[in-house]
Amino acid sequence: MNILEVNTSEKAKSAIKKLAKNNNLDYEFVYFLFSFSWNYDNQYFKQIKATDLEIDDEYLRRKKIICDKLNLQDNALDKNYLIEKVYDNLTKRDTETLWRNFLYGSTNSHNGYISEYASYHYLANATKENLATLFWNGDNLTEERIIRSMFFKLYNGSWGPRNSLTGSYVDLIVKLPYTTKEFVAKDWTEDFIKDIRKNKLTLKDLIKTLRQYCKGDKTFLQIVLEALSYSGILKVPNIDVKNIFLPDYREIKSKHFYSNEWTYPLRLWNE
Repeated sequence: MNILEVNTSEKAKSAIKKLAKNNNLDYEFVYFLFSFSWNYDNQYFKQIKATDLEIDDEYLRRKKIICDKLNLQDNALDKNYLIEKVYDNLTKRDTETLWRNFLYGSTNSHNGYISEYASYHYLANATKENLATLFWNGDNLTEERIIRSMFFKLYNGSWGPRNSLTGSYVDLIVKLPYTTKEFVAKDWTEDFIKDIRKNKLTLKDLIKTLRQYCKGDKTFLQIVLEALSYSGILKVPNIDVKNIFLPDYREIKSKHFYSNEWTYPLRLWNE
């Protein structure tokens, strides 16, 4: 498939424009980014595999534009390099800005800000040895793989298990060219926590209650809730996230089948 044949319909362009606007990003940049990973043109949206696209002049032109925007270097990165960079970022992160961005992102369907906050708190107690246990496919990290991981960050906030070293690197190290200017972020979380203390709620009830404070689809609201559980703001009974490395517990399952669509610890909300 030629890259010019991807996302050509008005439906596709409209969906990408909305996502670019929500994430405070330039439309052309997001359009080019999606052309490597996702095709909105089909009746059933389809993920694009790396081998699906012809590597021609237009492919290389779009790739260069993306890499320039993300300040990516033309060299493959090994596992040890990623571990060092992620660990260093975790120890030096500006958590006040991270929190402010999360609050803004949660009320504006901003997947990028939510994903960055979630990744930081998911890995917050990491050592370098801990980070070495995250999923790694064995090959050095290339520009194409960074682009694909960035797609998932913007498409659904990297929804699902956050046990990938590549995803962690993209969330914490690779800087997106956000255009957001100064903003006032209202802290809605205290009122939300008060609301959910009134009754014994299911995970579906949590999403229903969150709709009063945040806008977005079910997947977006779920990643917001999961992020709050990683940081300890949304406390899961009998689990203290401040003293554990969350990925170590990723295989623990809930006795409620559908709760396992959520990540630990929130999947144990109703245990």
